[in-house]
Amino acid sequence: MNLLFLNSAGSWGGNEKWVSMAMTALAPAHGVHLAYRGEAVGRHITLPKTRLPFLAPVDPYTVWRLSKIIRDLQISVLIPTKPADIIAAGIAGRLRGVPTLARLGIVRRLGPYRRFAYETMAHAVVVNAGVIKQVLHDGGYRHPERIHVIRNGLDLGALDTARGKPRQPGEAASERWTVTCAASMIDRKGFDTLLRGFAHFQSLTGASEARLVLIGDGRRRPALESLARDLRIAASTDFAGYLANPYPRVAAADVFVLCSHNEGIPNALLEAMYLEKAVIATKVGGVGEFVEHGRNGFLIRPGDWQEVGQHLVTLYRNRELAREMGARAHQTVRDGFSAARMGRLLEEACAALVESSTGRRPAPAR
Repeated sequence: MNLLFLNSAGSWGGNEKWVSMAMTALAPAHGVHLAYRGEAVGRHITLPKTRLPFLAPVDPYTVWRLSKIIRDLQISVLIPTKPADIIAAGIAGRLRGVPTLARLGIVRRLGPYRRFAYETMAHAVVVNAGVIKQVLHDGGYRHPERIHVIRNGLDLGALDTARGKPRQPGEAASERWTVTCAASMIDRKGFDTLLRGFAHFQSLTGASEARLVLIGDGRRRPALESLARDLRIAASTDFAGYLANPYPRVAAADVFVLCSHNEGIPNALLEAMYLEKAVIATKVGGVGEFVEHGRNGFLIRPGDWQEVGQHLVTLYRNRELAREMGARAHQTVRDGFSAARMGRLLEEACAALVESSTGRRPAPAR
């Protein structure tokens, strides 16, 4: 098959990382190509790609260019990853008789616009968590049989390589007890909850040597830096900014915390778990499908900074518990979130779409 991914994001994030992982997983057996808008997206993805303007959901020039790509590359399936992309893909695909498999990686309620995109313009939908499928079903999505639940996959070998070497049992993480988070600094990621929780932790323990490392950038950063000063934890907080390779910093930490208000299956959390971190995460989206409270991490309610602080105290005072949780977290991700598994299931979903639209089961492109 020849597969065309679409992504109109202006910046790099979890959705765009999924595109990269999916393309890489499918490339050995199929032709893959990306239609993208943002310079940051194109910079990260080295597989074949074409930059398009994506000026609007119904941008005639973008639709025409997509139609031409479909024809020239003999595309079998379109895989758009944002609602606006779905509409453009749906129009271009219909012009060429090619089906659309839309990707939804976060819990979203179906308003009129999204309902039109996912239910009318897409022939099927791939989601990364069972809870997203349930929310679509509860919201009146009329074709639950078209929804494929495919968990995110990680390139575990590349993750080991990027962090330098696999962590050895009993290996010290850092000279200073360190808490970290890696995410875009936007409202949804809940960095303010983490900052307040870390301040609460320090007030309960007096652990002035403990450090908070925040990896990422975004429009909320100035406000978060101001909040750190107001909470009197600025001296303990390192705003590391965007890192092309955050894994060594995550691997060197003791605890990873993600306080998002909404998620699907967050890659950053999976990566931290694979790197044997004890994790604290909000029970949102699909997080509760793989983080088991008290076993391989702690689950909290969105916005509850007091819970964050209390769990940090527990892990700070019980380092053996933190190590045990990290080992179980690693096993959870290793066993259920490989890129190979994700690629295989995505391949099956695409093949089923091609078969339903043409009556023929496709053969690999190469």
